[in-house]
Amino acid sequence: MAEKYYESRIKCDVLNALRKRGIIDSRSIVASEYVLGSTGRRADLAIYNGSRLIGIEIKSKHDSLARLKPQLSVYTACFDEVILVSDEKHLTSITDAVPPEVSIFTVSESGSIIIWREALVPATRTKSVSLKLLTMSDLKKLVGVPIGAPVKKAALLTAAQELSDKLIFESVTTSFVQTFSETSTKFWEHVGGRNVSHRGLLHLSRFAPERINVIQKKEKQQLFWELWRHQAKETLQIASS
Repeated sequence: MAEKYYESRIKCDVLNALRKRGIIDSRSIVASEYVLGSTGRRADLAIYNGSRLIGIEIKSKHDSLARLKPQLSVYTACFDEVILVSDEKHLTSITDAVPPEVSIFTVSESGSIIIWREALVPATRTKSVSLKLLTMSDLKKLVGVPIGAPVKKAALLTAAQELSDKLIFESVTTSFVQTFSETSTKFWEHVGGRNVSHRGLLHLSRFAPERINVIQKKEKQQLFWELWRHQAKETLQIASS
């Protein structure tokens, strides 16, 4: 649980840093733990800032680097921009594993985010991997097949391969925006002019209301028992005086 909270804290620090630098704002669409379709990977954070689809991988001090190369390989095929956020502990180990298309940010114990290396070349989205991000409904819309038509995914993918890269990438972005616009709106409404907090991140989940209710209930219980202990202590002091 402590590790999960630590990762959430880094996500908050990253979002606050990107916001401070003007890379994202309250109009940006944000997803946490974005499943990269059928690639078998997921992005810790994914953001559409109105012009670029950004993928962010986080490696905290608790994380292993064993899967870093294949993870980043998928990221650079899916996103316009890729950022690796690494704990300072990993810096000496990651240089050879990080391709030139990836920017490297470092995070310290204090939560300070520093750009250690900008991407040396632009990320290159690929048609074949980008298509894996689309659902059956997305693919049908893309190739012009009626939503209710019985058709196999393999046939849709074959047909989509004939389309332009630009059209496919736009379809991926449109699908991302449609899927995460509602949770992003609630997220930014909660954040307002403040820094992103751990509780704010909960709004990025479709289970946000349930999770927030659990936290509020726990806080009320803690407050109840604190008041009870305080009152009991005062009662004992009065009785003994």
